[in-house]
Amino acid sequence: MSNHKLKFYPVNNGDTVLITLKDETTILFDSNIRETGKDADGNQIYDVKKDLLDSLKKKNSNYHLDLFVLSHPDEDHCRGFKKHFYQGDPESYSDSNRKADEIIIDEIWTTSLLFSCSSCDDSKAFKKEAERRRKLWDDNDKNKDKPGNRIRMIGYDGDAKFENVPYNTPGDTQNILNGNVKSDFEFFIHSPFKESLITATADKNKNFSSIVVQARFKVNSTDRDFCTYALFGGDADHHIWAKVWEISTKKSNNNEDKLKWDLFLAPHHCSWTYFNDVPYDDKEENKTPKDTSLKILGKKVGNGQIIASCKLIKKNGDNPPHHQAKDEYIKKLNKKEDFIELAKEPKESEPKPVIYKVTAQGPVREDKTQQGSAAAAAGGGIGAANTRSEYGSKSLL
Repeated sequence: MSNHKLKFYPVNNGDTVLITLKDETTILFDSNIRETGKDADGNQIYDVKKDLLDSLKKKNSNYHLDLFVLSHPDEDHCRGFKKHFYQGDPESYSDSNRKADEIIIDEIWTTSLLFSCSSCDDSKAFKKEAERRRKLWDDNDKNKDKPGNRIRMIGYDGDAKFENVPYNTPGDTQNILNGNVKSDFEFFIHSPFKESLITATADKNKNFSSIVVQARFKVNSTDRDFCTYALFGGDADHHIWAKVWEISTKKSNNNEDKLKWDLFLAPHHCSWTYFNDVPYDDKEENKTPKDTSLKILGKKVGNGQIIASCKLIKKNGDNPPHHQAKDEYIKKLNKKEDFIELAKEPKESEPKPVIYKVTAQGPVREDKTQQGSAAAAAGGGIGAANTRSEYGSKSLL
């Protein structure tokens, strides 16, 4: 491949994002793989599984995904895991697994909440697989760090850091994916915080445990600066984002640049919870967006684009998605066309993935060839070239 790419799948109220690096490393953020056919409104459900198979590389005739990041164990973030992804010792992958096109996940990232708050069949299957992999590390098994067995915990194990398995906590930069060091890509880990995981466990509220990361891309490994930033936050609400802002902007941390974004996946499927408490009409004060949420939106590079992974946004009382949240997002953009509703791209009756390729001038829409070509000819992607400079971007590893 000549470019890194990000593919945002239309999956109704849920998240599924595939990042494919130029060396063909594949990273899947969450899974909401539904059965194909028509939805309740008569619109075509996109065949995510088929597209994944077309996008993934094969090793020894088997489909492999380098990394699966589960932001939190809600069904709309892990739907389809039990059916479509292989669970178990990779050495035991059989002809029946191959016939079912089950995808082998070389490495998984998850939080400790998975082990205490898995309620649906798919999250239970994910938990079982994570427990199998974690036990290999606890037992110091010789196969613990082989593809298909790898696991990385994000956050904390109760009050403590994990002892036996690889882990990252907020403030870490991670550029080792599936055993390979990346010099042109990295994640910065913002969340979950220790107290958030404790609250999530106590209240059985999985959203508090959401993994929040900034993905940072370079065109070439020798480049000094990153050229594209994407923020992913699962279902994290305004309380979590306020903490992210507070910690990132402390002078002692000097991580304000880790809030930059060209692409921002609207948290919780364009819910009002990113901006304030819900219900929206319950209290007058709920209708005012929190200052920290607006400040994070103000960290956009160039024009920026906000992607809403949700059902069609209508002017009703639904939440998510919430039409007042959409209105607030659009206020922070240079033009309303930079707010992307996956449910109606390119058309409501048959939505398809929105795809960006990473260029030196930032991300460029690739699924709209004409629009992407025009932007490239004009000398830029979403952001302007003179906004791309960054210093001190070395890995913390």
